[in-house]
Amino acid sequence: MRYGLKERLLGALVLIALAVIFVPFLLEEKRPDISISDKIITPKPPEPIKSIVEVPVPPTLPASLNDEQKQQAIASNKKSADSRLVLNPEGGVDAWTIQVATFGDASNAKRLVAELEKNQYSAYWRKINALTVVFVGPYLDPQQGREDQDKLLQLQGFKTLLTRYVSEHEARVQGSLSGSNN
Repeated sequence: MRYGLKERLLGALVLIALAVIFVPFLLEEKRPDISISDKIITPKPPEPIKSIVEVPVPPTLPASLNDEQKQQAIASNKKSADSRLVLNPEGGVDAWTIQVATFGDASNAKRLVAELEKNQYSAYWRKINALTVVFVGPYLDPQQGREDQDKLLQLQGFKTLLTRYVSEHEARVQGSLSGSNN
């Protein structure tokens, strides 16, 4: 008799489970379909912006300079022209940053940032996925980034990675920067 009681209880449980699953489908009301407009409304394009660009006039060197001084001035002018800002195609400025270390615990990253700032480095950290990554930079000149990368390796033993700098705005859009970075 016990065996028959177990089978009946098991059968009753199965029937109750099926009722819990399928009765809401039977009692659900039919909702009216929402009509979707297939009309596409496009705004008028904005008026074109008119701008006037003047032709730049190259600077002239004073006549009082001798040939050697003129050559030095021309060389320094070329050097400063080479270090000017470069705009990337997506907008913004091409910049570089050094990825120093990655931690699972944000407190370790904060300690490293404080240590790097004591050594006169511009350091910051960002949360990327579940990890906290410490960076130094940004640098407009990749050569300056490489020099600091070498210093970090020689002085502190960090094996680092020179990467493109991602601005705070881009990092927020990508989801790798929360509301506060500290």
